[in-house]
Amino acid sequence: MDKDATYTEDVFIWSERQAALLRELAQAGVALPNELDLPNIAEEIEDVGRSELNSVLSHLEEMLIHAIKAASSAAPEPRRQWLVEIGSHRREAARRFTPGMAQRIDLQALWDSALKAAAEALAVYDEAMAPLPEAAPFTLDELLGDTLGAPALVARLGRPESAA
Repeated sequence: MDKDATYTEDVFIWSERQAALLRELAQAGVALPNELDLPNIAEEIEDVGRSELNSVLSHLEEMLIHAIKAASSAAPEPRRQWLVEIGSHRREAARRFTPGMAQRIDLQALWDSALKAAAEALAVYDEAMAPLPEAAPFTLDELLGDTLGAPALVARLGRPESAA
């Protein structure tokens, strides 16, 4: 990703670059007006990018949790709602995602966390999680793109839409 990405092109890369530049100014001892608190300003700017990344991670994890629950549960009504939620979280993740985030997204860590959260949620209703792969079964492009709809994501986990 271009280190000179603008705020509108990739807020994540922009925030990291701006924070680094501010830290360089602080280390160089450049005299600036109004006694700017460059280290803390840099941290706040960097937080802008981290916040966007965390939002994308959260939406991706929620997508996976709902897909796991839909693939595991035999109950038709919550399953339909989970399919709707998968689409909603996908749209929000895709809207906030910027290319500079890709290198910071650990799909296996998201998958592991989603497996645990889904198992806990299903247990509340005395349901067990279906046998699922240990390795993350989706690519980032598949999760963010529109080539696989919610039913296809669930079917990839072993429960075709016709089983609803």
